Parts: sequence; C-alpha cells; structure tokens
Amino acid sequence: MIYWQHLTRQANEAHSQAAYSDALELARKALACAEATFKNDFANDAESAVSAVIVSYLNLAEISISMKEWLVANAYFERGVHFLQSIIVAPNLQPEHRELIEKTASHIRFEWELFSQTYGSKLALAKRNHRINWLKQHAQLEPQWQAGYGY
Repeated sequence: MIYWQHLTRQANEAHSQAAYSDALELARKALACAEATFKNDFANDAESAVSAVIVSYLNLAEISISMKEWLVANAYFERGVHFLQSIIVAPNLQPEHRELIEKTASHIRFEWELFSQTYGSKLALAKRNHRINWLKQHAQLEPQWQAGYGY
C-alpha cells in the first residue's frame, strides 16, 4: 500500500504540472500495484484496498479528461464499475464489505454521471469519430480480404 501511495502522489504531482504522459504512466503503475495486492490487502483492510483501486481508476479518468481523451476516460469509469461488480458477486462476502462496495459503486457512478453530463457532447463526438475511423480502416481492408477469396 505504501508503494501505491507513493506512485499516486507522484502521478497527482505530474498531473498538476500538466505532465500528462508521466502522470498517466505513474497512475497506471499505481493501478497495477493496487490490483496486484488487492486480495491480500482486502483481507487485511477492505476499505483501503477498494479505495486504492477505485482512486486509481478515477485518477486515470481525470488524467484522460485533461488529455481530452474522452473515450479513454469513459472506459476507466466503466472499468472501475466492473471491478466493483466482480467483487460484490464473490461468495461469502461479509455484509460490511457488501455495503462498502455498494457505497463505492454509488460514488464512482456519480462521478461517471458528472463526467457524462459535463463532457457528453464531446464523448458522443469521440464515439462517432471512432466508429467512422473503424469503418474507414475496415473498408480499406475489404479489397484485400476479397482478393484472398478470388472476388
């Protein structure tokens, strides 16, 4: 947990200095650290373990927002919710842990909704452009695909 805290502080400092690439790399390392030790940390201190992972996802979303990477930011919110969903379905989850997960899920959904309301038009445009680029890329591949089958 100490290493996660160190990485998170460094990521936040880099983010505040607009060193977004560095912030992103450090925040990704912090997330990897929190996820790698999650099971052991959860057994010892569930609240700290859950907080570390979710704070990492939220930090990554914030950095992505600063970089105007709307799709990436949205994906980090989504991944945070999915992470919590994977925990809450665990058998024999203690009631206090279930409550912790539910409160944390409510918080991340609130943040995600705030993001969606604030940047919804930019997110929609990014999704549209992503689909257009995907279609363009696959349209370029189509003649090669057809040539392979004798069309």
